Parts: sequence; C-alpha cells; structure tokens
Amino acid sequence: MEMLAYAGRMRPLGFPSRRVGSGNVLGLAILSRRAQRKKAMEMIKTRPWRWRRAYLAILVAVACAADGAARPQSSPMTITLAGQSMIRSDIRRTAPAEVPVIQVLLKGDVIFTNLESTVAEKGQTVHEGRGFLTPPQALDALKAFGFNLLSFSSNHAFDLGVTGIQNTIREADRRGIVHAGTGNNLAEAAAPAYLHTPKGTVALIASASGLISPGANATADRPGVNELRVDAGDQPNEATEDLPGAPANRPRPEDAQRILQSIQDARQRADLVIVYQHNHVFGNHSFSTIFTEGMQERLAPNEWLIRWTHAEVDSGADIVVMHGAPLLHGVEIYHGRPIFYDLGNFIYNVPPTLAYIDEPMSWESALAYVQFERGNLQSVSFQPIVLNNIGEGRPDVHSEYTNNRFLDTRGLPQPATGARAGYILERLADASKPLGTTIEIKGDRAEIVLKVRD
Repeated sequence: MEMLAYAGRMRPLGFPSRRVGSGNVLGLAILSRRAQRKKAMEMIKTRPWRWRRAYLAILVAVACAADGAARPQSSPMTITLAGQSMIRSDIRRTAPAEVPVIQVLLKGDVIFTNLESTVAEKGQTVHEGRGFLTPPQALDALKAFGFNLLSFSSNHAFDLGVTGIQNTIREADRRGIVHAGTGNNLAEAAAPAYLHTPKGTVALIASASGLISPGANATADRPGVNELRVDAGDQPNEATEDLPGAPANRPRPEDAQRILQSIQDARQRADLVIVYQHNHVFGNHSFSTIFTEGMQERLAPNEWLIRWTHAEVDSGADIVVMHGAPLLHGVEIYHGRPIFYDLGNFIYNVPPTLAYIDEPMSWESALAYVQFERGNLQSVSFQPIVLNNIGEGRPDVHSEYTNNRFLDTRGLPQPATGARAGYILERLADASKPLGTTIEIKGDRAEIVLKVRD
C-alpha cells in the first residue's frame, strides 16, 4: 500500500529527472510515467516471480495516477481574478437586476474571489466582535455569477467562531464549490484545493495575515484559518497596534515553511497554482492607524510582502493574488508570473460605521483576466469597475451588525466607463511602475506589456 501511495504522488512529466537505481522499487516511482511503465514491464519479465506482483502493482498505480496527475494544457486557460466579496445576502433575491451585470464581468475557465464573510445559518447571530455574516444562499449567488474557486481565509472567517468556520465549509461542500484557506484543523486549512477544468487542473492555496482574532488560527486539533503570522523583530505584528521603531517585518518561519510546502505539493499535481493571501500587515503601524490617517503605506505592498511573494513564486506559484487593503494596488511580473498585490473590492456590503475604510478609492477596482498556455503567461488585461456606495433604503449608522436592505444593495459592481475608467486604470498603471510593470491603457480597458522571455 505504501508503494501505491508513493507512486500516486509522483511529479508530472517535465519534472527534473533524478538518478535512481534500476532495481529500486521506490526509485521506480519517481521516474516519468512513460519510463515507469517501460521499467515496470522489464522488471515483470526479468525479476524473480516473488517480485513480479510488486512491480505489477506499480504499473497499475502509474496508470491510475495518470488520470489524476497534471497534464500539459492543450489550449489557453483564462483565469478571472476579482476583488474580495464582502457579500451579506443572496443578491439573486435582494438585487436581482444586478445579477446579469455581474455575470457579464465574469468569464473564463477559472473565476476566483475571496469570501469576505462567514456563513450563518438561520437564527445564528454575533453579539460581540465584528459580524460579517451571510446566509448559505449567498454561496448560491456567487456560484450563479460564475465563481468556481473561493478562498475562505480572512480576518472575518472567524466572525461566528468555530461554528462559522464549519458552517462555511459545510455549505460550500454541499454545493460542490472548490475552496481553500480554512479547515477543521491546520492540515485541512493549509492543504491545496484542486479545481478540475477541461483545460487542466488548478490548485489554490490560501492564507491570511494580520487582524486574525485570538483563537481563529487553525491548529492540529482546532478549526480555523491558515494564518501566516508576521513578526517585527521579536514582537508579533498582528496589525492591531503601532510598533514604532520595530525591526522590519518577516513571516514566522514555521508558517512560511508550511505554506511554501503546500505550494510545492500543489506544483506536483496541478497545471497552474494560484496562491492567495488576505493581508493587513502593511508596516509597523496598526491597520486602523494607517487607514484612519491616510498613510502612504495603505497604497503599496510592504517590503516584507514583496520578498515573501517572490519566495512563493520561487516555490511554484503561477499566480499570487491578494486582498485586504481594501484598495487597488500595483501588479508585478516576477519570473514570468503575475503578483497582484491587492485587487480591492468586488462586492462591498460594508456597514457605514466602518468609516476608516470608506474612501472614494474603496469603491473603485478592476478585474484581472489572466491567460496561460502550456504553463506560460500569455496576457494580463483589466476591466475597471465601480461600486455603488449608497444602497437602497436607510442605513443603520449606529450598529455594524445590522443587516438590512441598504447593506444588501450597497457596493455592487458595474463596468467603469469614460473618464472614471481612465482614472482607475491610470492609478493602477502608476502603482505598477515601481514594480517594473508597464500597463498600456486602451480606452476603457488595459493590458500589461509583457517582456519577451529568453
């Protein structure tokens, strides 16, 4: 059984070869599939009878593993990346006229967002902490829009405690929605999720950093979020307090190793690997200080984040995408792989009580359309969007827990056009220049000018 399991975890064709002994059964399992079949047949014919059954088992395992292992893409794959979805209701019911508008924006083989809320069943409420809760039917709405890949890792994943974590996972599984970033234990929360499409298999690894409530991180025996903890010297930086004069931020080694290992594992089984991070650690000030005072740090990635995302790409990530600001940040192309440092908001049902994350730029963003073919980046284009900051009905300016029509119809996307589209795209282009990326604006759309790789 160990031999079969080992053979089933082999790397796809194209993985750098390893020299192995021709008579080593475990060595056989890390050869290419074609070489494995050939070698197994030779061994079946030439080895003593008592060994032939073992080599025959390897041959069967190779054939079975070929069905689930990654295959080279036969045609271009399009991945649509949206901003975070802070969805508070089933929009099909609360704002039905907006459904076709949203559906037109979402296209491609893989359509991704982060669920910036937690599922609450009927009668479940939060009386302390932030209650970004949504009914199970909101997942049906996201699915109807076209989303087929979701991250659940965020600071709001624990807004209903363990119950909310388990609700969200259960309801997504019932609907067959592929998701990553939370789990009933740390192994589940850190594990890659796999979306199988006619054009190839896509893996998702998701994590969150900053503003994670005490007890919200998954452990070996506790449900929660796949947290990437960040330290400033010998102090934890949870983005909850100012740390003046603290050393530079860096990911905690054990968390970094776990996430990089998940990326490496996914690289062995998927045609494309998407890595998501919900980040609130922008510097050595608290998140609320940075945004309340409008500090420049809120508009660009911190140095630690640039180094970290590069390590993720070096470990096998094809796309790195982030939310959390919640503002549109720049894009970097690192070793032919796009890093979206923040895509802002896509659905933003945020209560008016949270005024410090309510500025004009919070209601403007862009969708990214990424195309890969045979593992190579072909294009990255952008559709600017605007969100309505005034919903229908009357807001509750005293409580952030109230869920009403104003919230349900607030922060819904539509295409940006004209001067406003140009402004959003120019801001994106300006934010990307320091990262070495040139974005060419063409009317109401834009595209990254990709450099020819040697």
